[in-house]
Amino acid sequence: MLLGDEVSCRVQQWSFQAETAQLVMYQQRRLPSGDDLQRWAHELAELGYTRLRTSAVTGHAATRMESAGFTVLQELLLLEHTAPRDAVATAGSAARRRAEATRRLLVHEHRRASMVDTAAFGQPWSLDEVAIHDVCSATPRHRARGGGDPLAAYAITGRDGRQGFLQRLAVHPDAQRRGLGAALVLDALRWSARWRVERVLVNTPTDNVAALALYEGFGFRRLPDRLRVYERELR
Repeated sequence: MLLGDEVSCRVQQWSFQAETAQLVMYQQRRLPSGDDLQRWAHELAELGYTRLRTSAVTGHAATRMESAGFTVLQELLLLEHTAPRDAVATAGSAARRRAEATRRLLVHEHRRASMVDTAAFGQPWSLDEVAIHDVCSATPRHRARGGGDPLAAYAITGRDGRQGFLQRLAVHPDAQRRGLGAALVLDALRWSARWRVERVLVNTPTDNVAALALYEGFGFRRLPDRLRVYERELR
């Protein structure tokens, strides 16, 4: 844990990259100060890290991050769904059956899920087993589901009160266009509706056309704000 003047951030190794540290900023009501970022960069460099990346942060962090020497590594679109119950009600019977056929993703399957993730997203964006566990722990409540036998797709959905998050969705390239992604999205919306979640958020890279089509097909709408992952060299 890195302690700042008014905020703290968790730090972890970036998946599959031992030399890269990641600042995990799940709660962004307060941001680390410029002095915090400079001090943390120095501390992490002394620990042997050569690169520092952030989790995805909202646009209002841009000035502070860039003034501390960070540059944009990736830009993400943010989408929201404000009627998960309606999406479930209007889904066809075949789609509902496919969603019901998904199964619980067990902890011992996280290694296989990481392999699916790597095949789906490639480096440097895939998650290792530790990162998948962290995604599950990022919200007070979560639901982890898988599809295929052997596992070929998985999704992690979280909720915090009446707000939900489709935190991760990955489908192995060999299993795409078989309805697994759609089944997992519908399962996530159904679980959110069951707990009376009023708003579900999901993000995806700006160039992920297939994911955008999938989410928008279920009624997700793009928000004007974008998320950004920042990077800074520590050498």
